[in-house]
Amino acid sequence: MQALVAIVSLLGVLAEIGLFVVLVTRRQWKTFPVFTLYIAFNLLYDIGLGAFMGYQPHMGLSIALGLLPLQYLLELGVLLEIAWNVLRPVHVSLPSGSLRVFSGLVVFALLSGALLAWHLGNTGNKLKDFKAALDLVVGLLRMLIFVATAAFAQLLGIGWRNRVLQLATALSFYSAVDLVVSLVERYSGGSDNLEHIRALAYVLELGFLLWAFTTKEVRRREFSPQMEQFLVTLAGRAKLARRHLSG
Repeated sequence: MQALVAIVSLLGVLAEIGLFVVLVTRRQWKTFPVFTLYIAFNLLYDIGLGAFMGYQPHMGLSIALGLLPLQYLLELGVLLEIAWNVLRPVHVSLPSGSLRVFSGLVVFALLSGALLAWHLGNTGNKLKDFKAALDLVVGLLRMLIFVATAAFAQLLGIGWRNRVLQLATALSFYSAVDLVVSLVERYSGGSDNLEHIRALAYVLELGFLLWAFTTKEVRRREFSPQMEQFLVTLAGRAKLARRHLSG
């Protein structure tokens, strides 16, 4: 089992290197700068932390603790970058209040993650409990953005071959696996026996993204007349509703 975990970890590092090289050489960093920085951070984190853990475990643990805020900020930045790439071409056409609805869904995901983390109870390790809560929140946000993007893909002119949807899909897949593994580990007494499943899911995520960023992207479609009429109708109804409420 240890040999299998080592192989999966090595594949993960190689996949990170490959994905970072692809993002830079194909100039995808211009479209996804935060995601490129996130992959670079993960690569340096895995290599550097692995070296410290091998020789000075206590220092490696301190470094991991100190880098946690930066890690979560980058993860949230990636989610905002996906949302921006989805909404930027169409934000003018969206009914007023759409961004408020999206913000409300984000707050709902944050509260749901916090509530779920609170119901898991304490393990006695404050750092582990705090990290588990943040992992749940970020994971739920990832899946929320994927569901919202996939549900309105036709309206937004996004097809399966669009990299924004592919990136959201990969992040959502890993988040779902990570969430399940975290819940099982917590309910089984804090065991780490399923960590290899999380590592394998990360490798699969990176492998899918390597394929996505090395294949030709299908550009977003223009709105059809039916979609444009739908947006106009929706905006008119929202405006009428506001008048009734203010009156």
